[in-house]
Amino acid sequence: MVKIWMKKTLLIAGIYNILWGAWAVLFPNMAFELAGAELPNYPQIWQCVGMIVGVYGLGYLIAAKSPLKHWPIVMVGLLGKIFGPIGFAWSIYQGTFPIKFGWNILFNDLIWWIPFTFILKAVWDRRGHSQITKGIDESEFSHFPDRKRATFINGLSGYKSSNLIGTIDGNGHTNLSIISSLFHLGASPALVGFIIRPSSARRDTLENILETKCFTINHVNKDILEQAHQTSARYPQEVSEFDACDLTAEYLDQFKAPFVAESRIKMAVELVREEKIIENNTHFIIGRIKKVYLPEDCLDDDGHVDINRAGSLCVSGLDTYLEGELIGRLSYAKTDRKPQWI
Repeated sequence: MVKIWMKKTLLIAGIYNILWGAWAVLFPNMAFELAGAELPNYPQIWQCVGMIVGVYGLGYLIAAKSPLKHWPIVMVGLLGKIFGPIGFAWSIYQGTFPIKFGWNILFNDLIWWIPFTFILKAVWDRRGHSQITKGIDESEFSHFPDRKRATFINGLSGYKSSNLIGTIDGNGHTNLSIISSLFHLGASPALVGFIIRPSSARRDTLENILETKCFTINHVNKDILEQAHQTSARYPQEVSEFDACDLTAEYLDQFKAPFVAESRIKMAVELVREEKIIENNTHFIIGRIKKVYLPEDCLDDDGHVDINRAGSLCVSGLDTYLEGELIGRLSYAKTDRKPQWI
């Protein structure tokens, strides 16, 4: 997993390299003067070094956007930072450079060894974890303890969206429930669907939707993650998860069901119909999106919704939450051309 320190390290390294490179180009003799070394006969060579270091800086800035994806840049950078001190040590042995010149080696090379190494280690660990190590057939996982089996099977579908479903009953009692099963059904009309678990026990979300024919969908973001997760607890019917989990019920444009005020992307949805899935007694809810609320800077001219900018989270399994990492957008697939990054 990408850690924030990885991005910050490469960002700082990029800025430092660009500034140091510019300094070497503009003032090629200064490093030698500060170290008490003999001035070079051809300062242009030192200026070329500055240009190379600056180019490395641009590479680090690119890698900072996705350190694990751009690990080759980090590897090349680390090799350069290893070979540099080796060359300096050899020059000291030959008496070419004074020891004072080592401050360049300290800040240009040595202090980056540890963070760059840990970034590459994270890449290695991730690749090792992705290898298939064991086959588990149904006869085995069907005998897992209930919670272990639920956790295992829920995680197999990969990353899923994390949303809060806001509802209200005919008496004005509100309910809020976190789900990870929301999916797109169609754009015209705008349909979405999600699954509600078996109704052997009372499901306030299901009962409220069937009674009022409406509900809201609210993206979960990092600021409300713990409160959102807590809505999965089984509170009594008379207790509102909005109150119990310290979230704010918000009513917009006279839509009956409550929105989550702290959510940044939210939708007003009307019930189309409920389908019972007899294989496991779950309920498939189909809804039609009637209105969408989102930050202005999260909607691009072509209709693309930037959920990463809105801070929307995803979930793996039952309880593992993740932030999205933007890789990029690809053009609409056509048989007569290869996709292009847009």
